[in-house]
Amino acid sequence: MEAVKENLTIQPYSEEKTEDLISILMDAYQEHPEYGEATRKQAKRYINWLKKHSTLFEVAYIDGEPAGFIAADANWKDITGKRVGEIHELSIKKKFWGKGLGKFLLDRAIKHFKKRGLTTAGLWVGEKNDRAIQFYKKNGFKETGLNYYGWVRMERNL
Repeated sequence: MEAVKENLTIQPYSEEKTEDLISILMDAYQEHPEYGEATRKQAKRYINWLKKHSTLFEVAYIDGEPAGFIAADANWKDITGKRVGEIHELSIKKKFWGKGLGKFLLDRAIKHFKKRGLTTAGLWVGEKNDRAIQFYKKNGFKETGLNYYGWVRMERNL
């Protein structure tokens, strides 16, 4: 990540970054299109939803190229009504996989949640997305046993 960090900039989401986010989403879900958005129009609708439901929404650029983003909400309530830090989306363009960018963005979300006094972070991940599941496990998340239409619930203590 050190070489990447030198050329890395993080910017808060703004409307003019929407096309960058669409390009990241469409690229990131190539191997598992069933978990992504089928069209650019659907991706834009999803990004608008993320904008309304995120207290942290940041875009990573490497050498000026959109590389990844995170959208997370420190005000989310899980299905039991407990307030948790919810990671709605963590997407990285495939060419930047394995370079530490996902962990860097995840750590920013975890820090964001801790600052707000939360004790749990959670997310839903596609059950066939083994790479993502292993990434989250490596970063302290555990499967809760909840499954919903092909999605697996994972959580970790903060």
